[in-house]
Amino acid sequence: MMTSLWQWISAALLLACLGSFGWAMRRFFVQPAGLTAGMQAIKVCGIVFGIAHLAAIALTPDITAARGVGAAGLYLLSLALFWWAIQTSLHQPLSAAFSPDLPAHLVSHGPYRVIRHPLYCSYLICWAGGWMATGRIWLAATVAVMLVIYLLAASAEEKKFTQSNLAEAYREYRARTGLFLPNLFKLYGRGRDRSWETAV
Repeated sequence: MMTSLWQWISAALLLACLGSFGWAMRRFFVQPAGLTAGMQAIKVCGIVFGIAHLAAIALTPDITAARGVGAAGLYLLSLALFWWAIQTSLHQPLSAAFSPDLPAHLVSHGPYRVIRHPLYCSYLICWAGGWMATGRIWLAATVAVMLVIYLLAASAEEKKFTQSNLAEAYREYRARTGLFLPNLFKLYGRGRDRSWETAV
C-alpha cells in the first residue's frame, strides 16, 4: 500500500499540532497543584487519540484532494490560533486546565478579544482535522470526547473567575465574547462600546 502525498501532509501537520500542544503542557502552562486528575485525563486522551488519528491517516491511502486540502487548512488554522494565543499570554503564562488556583489576571487581547478559550478551540480544530482527512466516522467520537473534556475545563475556569477579584471584569468580558467560537450577536454590538479592548 503506497503512502499518498496527502497522507504525508496530514500526518506531518498533525504531528506539528500535537508537538506544539505537548510543548505547552511541559513548558508553558503553570501547574500549581501538579498534575491534576483532569490534566492526566487530557494527557492520556491526547496520546491515545493522537495515535488513533495517525493510524487512521496511515490506513487511508485514498485521501482525496478535497479532504486533504480541508484537513491541511484545519491543521494550519489550529496551529495559527494556538501560537497566537500563546504569544498573546507569553509574559503571563496561564494555569493548566483543572488547576485549582484562582486567576490573577485576565487576558482580553489577541484572539481573546472574541473567544474566551482560543486554546481549547485550537485543540478541537486539530482533532477535527483527522476526521476531515480520513472521513472515518469513528474519529468523530474522539472529537466528541475532547469537546466534553474541554467544556468541563472551561466551565471550571469560568467558575474560578467568579470566585476571584476579577469577577466583575470577567462578567463584562464574558458578555462580549464567545466560549470557543466568536459570538456573532455579541460581535455585532461591540462597535458601540470598544472600551473592552484594553487588557485587564
